[in-house]
Amino acid sequence: MVRAFPLLTCLIAGCGFRGQLAGDLYRDGAVAFRVGTLSADWARVQVGDGHLAFHHVRGGTILAHATCDGRADVSLDVLTNHLLFGIEERREISRIPFALDGRAALRTRLDGTVDGVPVALDLIVVKKDGCTYDLGLAAAPAVLSQRQPDFERFFRSFARAEAS
Repeated sequence: MVRAFPLLTCLIAGCGFRGQLAGDLYRDGAVAFRVGTLSADWARVQVGDGHLAFHHVRGGTILAHATCDGRADVSLDVLTNHLLFGIEERREISRIPFALDGRAALRTRLDGTVDGVPVALDLIVVKKDGCTYDLGLAAAPAVLSQRQPDFERFFRSFARAEAS
C-alpha cells in the first residue's frame, strides 16, 4: 500500500480527534509517541488518517503519523519518496540523514506544488520497533522558515512510547 502524506491528500475533517494527546504523549491503540509541545498559536486539527496534526493561526501545518506494519526492509529514502506522491514540480533542497530517538532518520526539505498551489515541505522519516514515523511541516514557501523553529522543537522531542 502506498503511503501518501496525509496532510496534503486530505481535507480537515470536522469529526473528533483520532487518539488522545496528554501533554507531550500521544496514544492511539498500538501507536504511542512523545513530541514537543507547541504554543497556543497552534491548534490541533484532524487531518485524514493522520494521527496528530496542528495548524498555525498564520499558516502552516505540522503532522505526526505512524504506520506499524513492520516494513523494516524498506529504506528511509523509499519511505520518504512515498510521502511525495502528489507533489508536482518538486525541487529538493536537501536530504540529510541524522539520528532521532536513537535511530537513523532522514530529513528532506523541498518545494513543489499541489494542484498548482506552491508548497514547502520539511519532512522527517524514522523507523523504530516495527513502526515508521512521518513527521512533517507544510506551509506556503514564504511562511515555512517562520514555522521551522516550532517544528524543530516538536520533532526533536520525538520518542517512541509504550502503547497502553
